[in-house]
Order: sequence, then C-alpha cells, then structure tokens
Amino acid sequence: MKFHGERWFSLILLLALFMPGCGSKTFPAALKGAPPPQVKDLEARVRANAAEISWSLPEQLKTQDKGKEAGYLFVILKTEPRWENRNCLDCPTPSEQEVQFINPTLPEPARVEGDQLVWTDRAVEPQHVYRYRIAIQDAKKRILSVSKPAMVKVVPPPGPLRNFLAFTQTRGILLKWKPPAKDAQGKPFQGDLFFLIERQSRDKPWERISNVHLRGDSFMDSTVASNQSYNYRVTPYLIFEETTILGEPATFQQAKAPQALPPPPPNKVWVIPSKGTLEVHWIESEGRAGGYHVYRKEGKDIIRLTGSPIQRPPYVDKAIRRDVVYQYAVSAVDTQPGQQEGLLSKWAEIRSLMME
Repeated sequence: MKFHGERWFSLILLLALFMPGCGSKTFPAALKGAPPPQVKDLEARVRANAAEISWSLPEQLKTQDKGKEAGYLFVILKTEPRWENRNCLDCPTPSEQEVQFINPTLPEPARVEGDQLVWTDRAVEPQHVYRYRIAIQDAKKRILSVSKPAMVKVVPPPGPLRNFLAFTQTRGILLKWKPPAKDAQGKPFQGDLFFLIERQSRDKPWERISNVHLRGDSFMDSTVASNQSYNYRVTPYLIFEETTILGEPATFQQAKAPQALPPPPPNKVWVIPSKGTLEVHWIESEGRAGGYHVYRKEGKDIIRLTGSPIQRPPYVDKAIRRDVVYQYAVSAVDTQPGQQEGLLSKWAEIRSLMME
C-alpha cells in the first residue's frame, strides 16, 4: 500500500499521539498553578567516615504542623560515579537509587539543625565518590521537583588535634592547640588542612566564629562579653577537590572572658528604607552594654554617625543621597564612665534606591 502527501503525514501524527511511551523513565510534568516546592541549597560533606547532606525546608513545607500527616516527602537519591571519573562532568553515571524517604514533620532518621535538615549516610567507603539529589514527592507519590546534585569524594579525615587549651587574655580568650600531622589512618593528608572554630554561650546553640579557612595553631576570640564563660569547639578539616572532610572536634568547657573588656559587637545588623531615610537595626550585644555607636561607609570613607552612644536600635540616617551604596556597622560601649568602645560588627550594605 502506498501513502502520499497529507495521508502519509496524518498517519504518522496519529501514531505519535496514541503510541505508548517506552524507554527510560522521566519525571512527570510539573503541576499547573503555583511553582512546586524545591530544595535549592543542597550541600554535602564528609564527617569522620560518613557522608552528610543538609538542606533547608522550602517555604511551602514550613507551614505544615508538626505531627500532622505530611503532604510531601523528601526522597534522597544517590548514585556512585566511578572514582577515576570523579572530575569528569560529561562521563555517564549509574542510575540513581532511592535510599531514604524523609517526612519533613517527623524527619528521623534526619535531624534538625537550626533551619536545616541533616541526614547522614554511613554506607560510604574511602576513595569512592557519591552524588546526591533531593526529590520532593507529593501525597500521590508524584515527583514534583528534583534538586541540583551535591557530590562528596570520600578520603580519610584528619587525625585529632591535641593539647587544646583556652587562656584568658586582656583582649579576649586565646585558643591554642597542636594540629594533627597525618590523617586518621596515619598517612599524609589528601588535601589542605584547616580549622573550624565554634563557640557556645549559656544555653544557646553552637555558632561558628571563624569566617574564613583558618590555618595555624591558635585563634583569638575578641567578641566575648566581659566576665562571661564560653564553651569552644575546634574541628580540623581537609579540602579535597572541593569536598570538605571534617575530622573529630575537640572541646574546651567554661573558658572565662576577662573582666575589663568592652562588650562584643552585635551579631546581626540590617538596614531598612523608610520614607526617604535609612533605618539601621541590630540585635543587642550579649552582656551589659552602655550604648551603641553607628558607623557609615561610603566608598572608602567611614564616618561615625553618633556623637554619643545611643541606647537601643534603630538609628535613623537622614543624610543620604539617591542611588548610592551605603554600608553600616555598629559597635557597643561598656557601662563604665569612660565608655570604652568595642569592635565593629560586620557591615550591612544597602543601595538607596527610590528615595524621595
């Protein structure tokens, strides 16, 4: 039988419409309406001899009540590329396996740390590479979205540091330790060695106080409140081909800050536009503060905006110009008559757009 012209085209079109799908499985199309929830900040690292992945709850999932039947599930997808292909982006990888389902309202075996979920994968081996993605599945077991991948390359972590001590100094608390010389298996490091410094005060959670990759054998913490006690934790880690390999932390309990010390700067500073002005806000410093000074940076110029300390936020800056980038920082002063001033906070940046 011969087919010509439009009859031939019509037959092909009908076959394409009604032929059942075959071949590799694909994720279903996204549902119409609001965009589906998606994990956008998946991170992976190696801690001791396990892989650890973490991610934040999408906004749509934060509204679910704890203990209520979840409308969504996290599906952890895992695959193991070949070690020799670990830096090859175009090389084929084995198919992904569903290794864990996480209910965001009852997340075990994952744990909650701050505003993130953390899941530990102990089924890993040294000199192997693993790739993870997080899919979100609805109550009808439909895959709504899949995150970008995060990869870990497993090598032995650094060995433990030794002789970790804390000393009270006039400028704050000095931490000292003896760095490890080899990895946990007694072999040379596979990667560069750094240290992570964390601090805990009273009943608060641990907070990271080292903001860069720290080398060496000491750290001076000048952002402490006078006469307060703190716990410290120092964790050695390696950077191997962009993978963080965390070792075992060492802790020091109840390190004492000096008595005559100005209060630490605010942990957080932010700026809000308001009717042709800029309002500088901050979280008040730990311990007793006699007031605060506010600084503004424009280009390379820094000026102190407060002639005398103000008692609490906000500070309203009226002397601003349209379409200029400003940065603000805040310091605290002590309660003594001399009002000794402490360190500056981190700078908060804003552009003065749409100012009247």
